[in-house]
Amino acid sequence: MPCPAVSRAPHQSEKEMRWLLDCVYLIAAVCLLPLWFWKLPRAPRYRAGILERLGFSPRLGSRLPKGRKRLWIHCASVGEASVPARLVATIKERYPGWEPIFSTNTNTGAARLRELYPDSPVFYMPMDFSPCVRMSLGRVRPSLVLLAELEFWPNFVGGCRVRRIPVAIINGRVGRGSVRLLRELRRLWPPLWDAVRVCCARSPDDAEGFVAAGLPGDRVANCGMLKCDGLSIERNVEREEALRRLLGIAPDAQVLVAGSTHPGEETILALAYRDLKRRHRSLRMIIAPRHVERAGEVVAALRARGLTVVTKTALEARRGAVPSGEAASAPSPLGAGHGPMGGSDPVIVVDTIGDLVACYGLATCAFVGRSLVSPGGGQNVMEPAALGKPVLTGPHTANFGPEMNLLRNVSGAVVVHNRAQLGREVARLLSDPTAAERMGAAGRRVIAESRGATARTFEKIEPLLQAASRGDTWS
Repeated sequence: MPCPAVSRAPHQSEKEMRWLLDCVYLIAAVCLLPLWFWKLPRAPRYRAGILERLGFSPRLGSRLPKGRKRLWIHCASVGEASVPARLVATIKERYPGWEPIFSTNTNTGAARLRELYPDSPVFYMPMDFSPCVRMSLGRVRPSLVLLAELEFWPNFVGGCRVRRIPVAIINGRVGRGSVRLLRELRRLWPPLWDAVRVCCARSPDDAEGFVAAGLPGDRVANCGMLKCDGLSIERNVEREEALRRLLGIAPDAQVLVAGSTHPGEETILALAYRDLKRRHRSLRMIIAPRHVERAGEVVAALRARGLTVVTKTALEARRGAVPSGEAASAPSPLGAGHGPMGGSDPVIVVDTIGDLVACYGLATCAFVGRSLVSPGGGQNVMEPAALGKPVLTGPHTANFGPEMNLLRNVSGAVVVHNRAQLGREVARLLSDPTAAERMGAAGRRVIAESRGATARTFEKIEPLLQAASRGDTWS
């Protein structure tokens, strides 16, 4: 299904819109420059990939062997990194002449992408400023671009249109606010969607949203959630047990794991945990903030509520000091901590990347963050559910509506609105293991039944791969 040719020359309205967008970006950059300079020495993510963000992407075009094509896959952050994993494996198997490369917006996303795809180049997405986009596309020279979920940057997609590079959206999601914004942008910029030849939406609601935003209906398909295919429903028991020993958690302990937390949520969790600990003495809590650079801030917030706290990296350092052969038998590498809640059961803050799924494996129940404090938006509720864990989340999960609907329809997830409700639901699950097991099993089962998005997505993008391989329409 070769896509219709699009004009290489920008429309006059497109030139005007690019100029206007560039002006807006420049004004915003000038306004934010003092904040950026203040953050630069304090946060690694503000220093990472500066040259690549300015358009100095790796010069990949010059080393591409004759007859091979390049597939640019953009995953905004660590949460999207695993989304295309099965799809990429399928493409590499069916089209070995294609080289996948990955871009991201964050340093944690870059680290995760390099871990998942060690044989593929990983770099930072250029800023959506016309000169940066032009330079990046010229250096990378992709034959097809895949955008995971919705990372729609107008100048970047417009640059792809000018170069006749087709774009496909995979696992596409779009919120009501984005629909309104994109619809207005398309009214001002008619060629906005021209380069997007296929949109594989994750749900019927998202498919309708893309059409409402101006994307032609014949290019949009409901392909389901790629995350269901990429989730493991089999626990890595060996890794979980190694983690349990490192963290000093007893095999019979009850564990509340709070994953992907955001500012404000740790304080609520701390207060709820203090109340729960009085009735459930064996309860432990593990907190994995969404951004690991917040670990120090999280530790301070927990200690301010009278809790004893230790980080995972501190435990690893202490374990390294234990003589060989003693680490596994040591009851806890913490030493004698002190605090109102007792030093033997500190709250553990995970300040490393790639350990969240293993932590969920230790959970009696899981809370998924960026959901309890407005505006929120939610995080990946599917990971703990796939492992058969009962899931709790706050009410602010607009970015994960289909996932939440999937789990709530089978009673695999419960929404809590405040500290009191969080405490009551955790207490209920701790006191009724049968109910907790039934809730977790329901979530795991519905995820297993929802697989197949990879095959449906590949079916939609394969014509683009075939056409680009033949050199049809675009180069």
